[in-house]
Amino acid sequence: MSQTAIALTYEKDYHQWTIEQAQALRELVNTHHELKHLENLDWDNIIEEIEALGRSEYNAVVSLLMRQIEHLLKIDYVPLPECRNKWKSEVIAFKVGMTRKFAPSMKPKLEKQFEGIYKDAVRIVEAEYEISLPKQCPYSLEDLLS
Repeated sequence: MSQTAIALTYEKDYHQWTIEQAQALRELVNTHHELKHLENLDWDNIIEEIEALGRSEYNAVVSLLMRQIEHLLKIDYVPLPECRNKWKSEVIAFKVGMTRKFAPSMKPKLEKQFEGIYKDAVRIVEAEYEISLPKQCPYSLEDLLS
């Protein structure tokens, strides 16, 4: 991969960049054992920290997505019209934050975990307002991400 392509991945999909860089470092160190001692770098922990950066970005997106769902559920199912404007502004804030952190490489994992993310949001809203909410998410992941 060229340096331009690597830089482009870094700019467009930070999450994917962390995965690729950790893997490239792991392969380099495992195939060139003499590099493992280069400048006394802590290769194993450097690689782990790069991977942790990607996990942290992903977890932030999951958290913001769940909060967005919580507030949409409140807007649609909690009979407190005086709170709707605040909830709407929160949905916007969570969506903006999520959009800034979202990377395309996260989508497959989000699709696999979407049902669980929704269930977590439901559990929070049902506990807060003592209501029953739909078992299936009334919102599509596509709409929530766009």
